[in-house]
Amino acid sequence: MSLITLVATCLWFLLVSSFSGANEANVNCLRSIQSQVKDPNGYLLSWVFGNETAGYICKFAGVTCWHDDENRVLSIKLSGFGLGGEFPLGIYNCTDLVGLDLSRNNFSGVLPSNIASLVPSVTVLDLSYNQFSGEIPASLPNINFLNTLMLQHNQFTGQLPPELASLRRLKQFSVAYNHLTGPVPEFNNSSIFGLESFANNKGLCGPPMDYCTEPEEEMIRFGMIGAAVSAAVFAPLGVFLDWFFNGRKEKQGNIRHRS
Repeated sequence: MSLITLVATCLWFLLVSSFSGANEANVNCLRSIQSQVKDPNGYLLSWVFGNETAGYICKFAGVTCWHDDENRVLSIKLSGFGLGGEFPLGIYNCTDLVGLDLSRNNFSGVLPSNIASLVPSVTVLDLSYNQFSGEIPASLPNINFLNTLMLQHNQFTGQLPPELASLRRLKQFSVAYNHLTGPVPEFNNSSIFGLESFANNKGLCGPPMDYCTEPEEEMIRFGMIGAAVSAAVFAPLGVFLDWFFNGRKEKQGNIRHRS
């Protein structure tokens, strides 16, 4: 065997083994998702593993592959499946994933703090209309390719990570209907994120919401309110006391004068 043939053969085996490894990782990804989520409606029972046919997982409900003849998952869309449980950690095995839609389900609990390392290449992340709670992870803005981030209608609390403003590709974004507080990040393309993207978070402030009030301003404002209330309460009392005491003095003076 010539040297060129030997090198070509080695490269071929390396290529085949890498594809095989990638395919197996994607299979394990879906298998772990199936085992980790609650599926009361049985939608994921159609995910039957063990088939040796190329691309067989590409026929699973909610799964789209890069190519029909290889097990490399492009996107997972499980919207409205009635699924529950926490965010499925096994998703990190879907190394080629660019789209994840878990919207309109019953997922709950906090998002993993390392979510950016679980889905590092997704361009679409839709977790809306669930019951996720806790703070939005500070690592989430490290998903650099995001152009759609939908987190509305959950139970998120705390502040929005200011680093969200660094997501230059972001075109669709919503955190409406949560329990978030603090300032809205200063997006460079904030003009495309209107009030509806932040609505019904009573603690959020800053454009396009109402401007944030500085603590000093807040203290001054409360001081002025307190002074006004005090004036309203004590001014009539002062008038009454003045009338009462002056009246007594005048009465006593009249008595002495008669005497």
